Amino acid sequence: MKTYDLLVILDLGGKEESLPEVLAQVEGEVKAVGGKVTRTQKMERRKFEYVAGDLESGFYANLTCELPPESIVKLRGKLALCAPVYRYLLVSISAKELARQKQAPAEVAV
Repeated sequence: MKTYDLLVILDLGGKEESLPEVLAQVEGEVKAVGGKVTRTQKMERRKFEYVAGDLESGFYANLTCELPPESIVKLRGKLALCAPVYRYLLVSISAKELARQKQAPAEVAV
């Protein structure tokens, strides 16, 4: 299993109280493809620099996941079909970066 960072931008439809359910849904999609979420970092709602459509802002969350490399395509398909997920970015974490993250205390974005 490799470690990945998954950044998701969520469209909560103005209902911030639904955030725990939506994050649980995203974590469920990771688990459905054989992965494991090791860390979830809730960020904040941010206004988009360039508005392309009706949505002007989104809620950001960063998940650190362990996934088998062959399940990446399945996860991307599931996230593309997940209604609250507006955009996502999935990148592999190097062993050096992973060691650095474990040494540094987790910072909360304000």
